[in-house]
Formats: sequence, C-alpha cells, structure tokens
Amino acid sequence: MGSTKAKWRGNQLAFFDNVTYETTLPLAPRYLYEDFEGETLNTDIWLANLLGAAPPTVTVADGYGILTLTAAGQAQEADIGASGNSLDWDISKGLIIEFRANIATIATDEVEMHLGVLGEAIVDQQQISSADDVAEHAVFSFDGSGLCRINTDDGTNETTAVTTGITVLPGAFHVYRIDFTTQANVLFYIDGVQVIPATTVMMDDIVSALVQPAMICQKNAGAGLGIVQIDYVKIWQATR
Repeated sequence: MGSTKAKWRGNQLAFFDNVTYETTLPLAPRYLYEDFEGETLNTDIWLANLLGAAPPTVTVADGYGILTLTAAGQAQEADIGASGNSLDWDISKGLIIEFRANIATIATDEVEMHLGVLGEAIVDQQQISSADDVAEHAVFSFDGSGLCRINTDDGTNETTAVTTGITVLPGAFHVYRIDFTTQANVLFYIDGVQVIPATTVMMDDIVSALVQPAMICQKNAGAGLGIVQIDYVKIWQATR
C-alpha cells in the first residue's frame, strides 16, 4: 500500500504516490490534467493527426487515449498534439510533463512511437528515430523494439537514441516524466527513477522555448502494427 509524499522541484510543490510513481497533484500556476474520460477526444485540448487509408485511428475508450496503426504496408500516422498545433507551454518556466502509457504492441523496424514535447507542429511522415526530420523535440522513443531510448534536439544540441536500459512489455503501464526545470540539464524519469543520469541533455539553445505535448505513433512504409494506450497526460509549469 502506497502513501502520498511531497517533493519540491523548481520552486513548485508536487504530491506523488510512492508506489505508482504518479504525480497526484502539482501546485503550479499553470496545470493541465487529461485523463481521457468520455467517448471522444477532447478537441478543445487535442488535435488528432491521421494519415493512411487502412485506416489508422485515434480513439478514446475505457479511460484511455489509444493510437492505432494497422498492419497494412503503407505510410500511417496516429498522433496527438495540442489543439491547433499551438505551442503554449514554456520549457524556460520549469515545465514538467508526465505520461502514464502502455506500449501495447512493441514497435517493429517500421514503427516509431514517441512521448514528449515538440517545439513545432506535427507534420506527416517526419521521423525522429529513423531520421532527424523534427528540429526541436524531447521524447521517450520506441523504435524496432520495446527498448526505451531518449531523443532530444534544440536545434543545436542533440541527444540521439540514448538507451535508458529499460525494455517494456505489452500490457505494462509505465510513468514517463520529462523535467525541464534546468534547460541545460533536462531530466528523464521512468517509474520515478531517473534514466540516462550520465548524459547531460541540453535544451537551452532552442530558438523559442514554446512547445506542445505530443504522442506519436507512425511509420513511413511497411507492414508494421502499432498501438499505444495513454492513461493520462499531466503538464505544468512554474509561471505563466
């Protein structure tokens, strides 16, 4: 049985469950909590980006946002970004983002899956793992296996496919958190444990500190199946 504890990070107080690793309540001037309740995606918050004739889908069911690529051998996208692709969150203001997600089918060589933030709009057939098509991003990535890697780029500094050493299994939910409290040393956590601690991830040369949350499941070709379930997204920052 877990208990609620408190932590102080970047001049922000947050409460968390010490067993589930979930942040239960951050006390911040700006805070978004999306629990994917109801039967459809909340288009006031999210924009679904879809590509492919098979078709891929973004759905909401049983309290999850679900990104699904079919096994058809074609380019497909099933992505979620901010409504209007708006860049409304500021990594220079102590931004923290947290996802609880299940990589429900392990990524094949054709499929990429990413959880994190982009400093630009979501565009069809732009890859992060297999190509450096996205100029500004900080994401947890799955490409070709269940091994989680970190990819970041601020336009100058780049962290490419650094392994966390953690391999996930289908059906297992994990809590993924990115902490931008210090832009020159961005921190990544899985289930409350800091990953890649020996790697200094810098995002302080980004032209604009404004980003959007992004959940991406995509392939440029090939017969790869992809499904990601997102239980929640929490994002907060210290000032407006």
